[in-house]
Amino acid sequence: MRPIKLSMTAFGPFIATETVDFEVFGERPLFLINGDTGAGKSTILDAMCFALYGQTTGKEREAMQMRCDYADDNTATSVAFTFELGDEQYRIERMPEQTRAKKSGKGTTTQKARAELWQIDDEGETVLVPEKVTEATQRIEELTGLLVDQFRQVMVLPQGQFRQLLMADSSSREHIFSQLFETGIYKKIEDKLKLQAKKIESQKTALENEQ
Repeated sequence: MRPIKLSMTAFGPFIATETVDFEVFGERPLFLINGDTGAGKSTILDAMCFALYGQTTGKEREAMQMRCDYADDNTATSVAFTFELGDEQYRIERMPEQTRAKKSGKGTTTQKARAELWQIDDEGETVLVPEKVTEATQRIEELTGLLVDQFRQVMVLPQGQFRQLLMADSSSREHIFSQLFETGIYKKIEDKLKLQAKKIESQKTALENEQ
């Protein structure tokens, strides 16, 4: 996955809309996220993970808790993330469930979570998932081949949690890496060869019985 653009509105410490344009780095494979404590470095990773899966990088903070406390009541918390997978480009926008001021009258109302997913090509954007949270998350899991916990471990690597992957049992690591590197094709080849070997063995036995 290659990040292209990330926009965060009333999310974490960001009161208004903050946009990170990753394309300014060009083809450089490495770059540094640097800033003072509380500047929002981890929030960038949280926003990516939230946009994709509706959850943050750590289990300490729920998505609903990521709304900026100082944001205007009329400003909805949302994240938009454009990214590239292979030769395909996608954009996902997600909003957590949040309490907002009523559009008319006094008091507040609860706005339900929502998510939309688009595929981008030279002709424009094609809607893949219209405003369905669960379906958007499932589609992201299919596209990335990773569940949210696996994404946390091998993609965003938040504040030392990479060691969780290193300390995971061999079965868990095998499952994660097989999805990450798409080794399933080799398992299919192995199964097919085993089936062919079994068939040849049966034919050999049949011929020996005829003699």
